[in-house]
Amino acid sequence: MSSDKIEVRPLPALSATGSHKKVLLATVLAATVIGGAFAAVGAGSGTNSTSLSPAVVNQPAPPAIYQFGTRTVPTPTGTPSPARSLSLGINVASSNYYGTERTFANLAFATGAWRNPAASWADVPKDKLTPGGTPLIYAALILNVPQTVWAGKATPITCTWTGSGNIRVDGDARLTGSNHAASFTWPGYTGKALPTVILYVDSVNKSDPLANLDCREPNLATNGAFDQRIVDDLKPYGILRFLDWSNANSNPASVTWATRSTPARLVQDGTDGIALEHMVDLANAAGADPWFTIPWNADETYVRAMAKLVHDRLATGHRAYFELSNETWNYGFPIANQVLNEGVAEGLSSDKYTNGVLRYAEKSIWFHKLLTTAFQDNPARLVRVFSTQNGNGWSIDQMMGFRDAPKWADAIATAPYFGHDLLRSVDSGVTDLPTLFAALETMRVAAIDRAVADKASATKWNKRYVAYEGGQHIVPFAENAAVAAQMQRSPLMHDMYQRYLQDWKTKIGDTLTLYSATGFIGQYGAWGIREYAGQPLADSPKRRAVLEAASAAR
Repeated sequence: MSSDKIEVRPLPALSATGSHKKVLLATVLAATVIGGAFAAVGAGSGTNSTSLSPAVVNQPAPPAIYQFGTRTVPTPTGTPSPARSLSLGINVASSNYYGTERTFANLAFATGAWRNPAASWADVPKDKLTPGGTPLIYAALILNVPQTVWAGKATPITCTWTGSGNIRVDGDARLTGSNHAASFTWPGYTGKALPTVILYVDSVNKSDPLANLDCREPNLATNGAFDQRIVDDLKPYGILRFLDWSNANSNPASVTWATRSTPARLVQDGTDGIALEHMVDLANAAGADPWFTIPWNADETYVRAMAKLVHDRLATGHRAYFELSNETWNYGFPIANQVLNEGVAEGLSSDKYTNGVLRYAEKSIWFHKLLTTAFQDNPARLVRVFSTQNGNGWSIDQMMGFRDAPKWADAIATAPYFGHDLLRSVDSGVTDLPTLFAALETMRVAAIDRAVADKASATKWNKRYVAYEGGQHIVPFAENAAVAAQMQRSPLMHDMYQRYLQDWKTKIGDTLTLYSATGFIGQYGAWGIREYAGQPLADSPKRRAVLEAASAAR
């Protein structure tokens, strides 16, 4: 059947939540160092339980000010590690239909779930999908948005597929049969509604289901499975952290090799997130080191197989960074209560909340031992990361003082964010940008000072100090959202990032992995160093400063 021309109308915006909203509540474990001891402010509660702790679920929150008290700090050993020059990493943006980064050449790949319009748009169950991730029932898939559409340009798209079933795009046309190709024009983004295009599939023959669905621009430049443009955009960075490609934050109860995402499956709906093969391949294409955040509940078989896959697939001359879960100290994430409960069940400390720190250290030792075995032929290719909260040297000492943890750690990582209180408890209602940036500068300096202290703590233990995330952290009250958006787009933000990166280089060195590559400005923050893929540098002051620093570091 010849290609038909279909003019696609944009649909109303669909509701969605981001895959990695940072935890922004002032009452959720905002930690600081007070008089040499660690204080936790208003930690949240959770309901996660494990077989280790059946009797200690639903832990109450700590008191508003919980003082841990006197601690015997273990004696560090080893020789301080040498200072390293600045290197920049980036947290790769998630792949989904409501994101503003297009990663894969195939716009139908890794967009989210197939939905059933006849069942209130619920996700299509896995048993109603083929092994290749296409539907066996009436279903709809919201396509990823092309880079040029975000830039406001109408973009021609061609979809091809094999198998049976009727295909229609946005209700405007119906194409029937197998081995079809359909072309349509995707309207450019106007700055109002999400530029949504939905592909519907019905009348599926289960003996010959839809397969090999692929939607993309004609003559698109590609690099393997990826749009060549994202590969080029990531080349300035030495490390690519794949938190938002993993399921670390959602903390699935079980992660096994049998239930993982496989690279060819259209819907990347495995328990671990997007397929590991794609993470390694994107890092290889960009010439970067990959950083993996592995879900806490991954079993031993998964960890061993994952490590072997990375070891065998990673390009020669590159290192793999591994971190167990993400922010296990942060009670805004489900994982924190599980880790605490497990530590309490084991009785790792007489102090309730110290159990969380020690349990993280204990399981990280287990995790990194398995990785060490996988990389025993060339240990220099492996970087084993222990992470904690910025400005919390006490927890660094507790982790490294736990059993033989230093033997299984290469780096300590924190997240030196700045600006969380701005337009919330600080200067709420202020609209003058110079005044707001002066307050933000004070917060920036304080974040760097805390990072300097963390570097000193890591150095005591002969470990590298790196940042797993970092950057501005402005999340305003709703009434201050407009002025916060002005700040993100202001040239003063470029200057702020210049100072931030220069201070990191001169006072700390080593790797600062920014969060994140791309993301819109919205109610829950402005985490991307640019708003959408392809945004002009003149309109993305954070990214402009970052690329200038990356160029100077080469």
